[in-house]
Amino acid sequence: MSLRLRGRWKQEGRERSLEDLATAAASNAWRAACNGVLNLENEGFETASRAQRLDIIEEFVAFLVLVADRQVYDRLDDDERGRFITAMALRLSELVDENRSDAQGPGPYREQFIDKLNERTGHYAECSYSEQEGPGFSMLCVLGDRVTEVLGPTNRKWAQDQVVAIDGPEAAQTFRRALKSLLGAAASASRSDEGPRRPLADD
Repeated sequence: MSLRLRGRWKQEGRERSLEDLATAAASNAWRAACNGVLNLENEGFETASRAQRLDIIEEFVAFLVLVADRQVYDRLDDDERGRFITAMALRLSELVDENRSDAQGPGPYREQFIDKLNERTGHYAECSYSEQEGPGFSMLCVLGDRVTEVLGPTNRKWAQDQVVAIDGPEAAQTFRRALKSLLGAAASASRSDEGPRRPLADD
């Protein structure tokens, strides 16, 4: 199934803050992650509960946060990059909390997701990534390992192959394309204003 993510702003030409950009990126990451779960289920990899689906979604979004971090590395300075990734992670933690609370009742879901994201950052830290191709094979393998752990031992090898060869690359490619468009639109809006200042307006 073709997945379309947000690559344009509703009101073009307005300036966008890093937090605006992070919110849009988080929404795109969430949609791509949900699509990843749907693809797995369509290929016959069963999930037993909504909670298990959310476990897989969390693995995909953690992967895409790290993809976003690599993608903005040469576009933002260290402070801006930190603000962007923090805002993206916090928005995703809100989405996790909303969905977990609905499926499982109240719990410390935001904190648990941030802890998981910090742990995954270490797992992905030494993995290959290129500006042209995106996440390398090693990065996709980490995602595949994490997803297959959630799915359990049944069809483990086939699930790993599915994530590494198809679902991981599709999620990354679609997400990267949308983020590139959002970055370009935000930069254009910033250049059109007087002076070299950063985007500031809300969406």
